[in-house]
Amino acid sequence: MAEEVSSGFISAIKWVNMVFCILGIIVMATTNSLMWTFFSRGLSFSMSSAIASVTVTFSNILSSAFLGFVLYGECQEVLWWGGVFLILCGLSLIHRKLPPSGKAPPHKQQ
Repeated sequence: MAEEVSSGFISAIKWVNMVFCILGIIVMATTNSLMWTFFSRGLSFSMSSAIASVTVTFSNILSSAFLGFVLYGECQEVLWWGGVFLILCGLSLIHRKLPPSGKAPPHKQQ
């Protein structure tokens, strides 16, 4: 009798594990498709592909750090945060508006 309960419990655990794996794959596919959607929209609004690429990379790093802390209790090291700060400094430099010149920059068509 105890053997039947044990095997039933193990099969229930395997079923729950499979459901969580499928749910994880669905969440991963959804977040990746959102990231690519926002990246392609950023490319269409950006003057340079480098600006959109660095911005998406920075947002991925911050969201990974946040989700790692919330879901797994991970804390990043000071060196990691130093790298994030340097990326943020680079972002502020490339997002800075250039001084106006005599000619208006061409606008991208939507």
